[in-house]
Amino acid sequence: MRGRRAFLGLALCAASVASCGASVEMGPGAQAIAPGIVTIVEMPPSIDWTGPGAQRRVQRIAGDSLLEVTGGRAVIADELPGPSDGDVQAALRALGEDSTHALTFTISVGMGRRLVKGATPNHNFEGTRLAVIDYIARVEVRMVGAPDVIGTVEAIHSGPPNEPDAPRGAEKRGAAAAIDEALEGAVRSFAPGIYTPRRPTLVVEVPVSVANDLIKKTETLQQLYPELSVAELQVLGESRERFLVVEPGHFARLGVVSGDLLGVPGGETRASRAALARAVARGGKPLVAIIRGGQRYILSL
Repeated sequence: MRGRRAFLGLALCAASVASCGASVEMGPGAQAIAPGIVTIVEMPPSIDWTGPGAQRRVQRIAGDSLLEVTGGRAVIADELPGPSDGDVQAALRALGEDSTHALTFTISVGMGRRLVKGATPNHNFEGTRLAVIDYIARVEVRMVGAPDVIGTVEAIHSGPPNEPDAPRGAEKRGAAAAIDEALEGAVRSFAPGIYTPRRPTLVVEVPVSVANDLIKKTETLQQLYPELSVAELQVLGESRERFLVVEPGHFARLGVVSGDLLGVPGGETRASRAALARAVARGGKPLVAIIRGGQRYILSL
């Protein structure tokens, strides 16, 4: 496997661990520091394919997945001013996070194509050959401030071409499923103290850069969240609020339910779904404005 060969090339003499179906490699010292990790930073991911909004969508999927599996104890790539180590440390300081007990997860997703023989009830005829896509999600783990990889995690999911990643009411597939499994294995192994059993969570966030432009906002939401219904896109597109609760998950502690629009009193544009998730995880009391049934409520934990 390409990722494993690259890892072994680092000569870390890693120990092998089985976790959640993912392949986990832990370098020397990784197990010793794992219990003290309190924050994970998602670095901007890389992917092996292109398309309108493809990289941003994978970044969104990975960020949501990491927030789920850490219960909100994470900084997502959207919050970083840049991809360098200095950018990571600056973001952690600005957010009040402890960089000495933090890891970075660098995610890459590869894609391969192959043909498999389809089933046929008549053994006298050769079955149709079907196309299959293999998605390989790889996570490289580093201590913040250190360049060396201390471990890797890989997961593979396969499916037919053009299969939706996250159809509503069904399990994730393709790249999204591979990312989920890889991040699950990475958090379980390298940050067990913050591992959190998943609860399906989807809080749609309108990027600040397009919040005041209806056309750009609608186009961006369609690229980032293709699983949204037309009605949900319309509700959020016509609202001045930046968040729509689709699946409350860990955010349920805020008192929100599916269909709620969320805002932050005082017009705090820097607020993000990740910031709200961290506040909930750390026992904070964020103020949120909830628009439900045409009524506006101000709530605090």
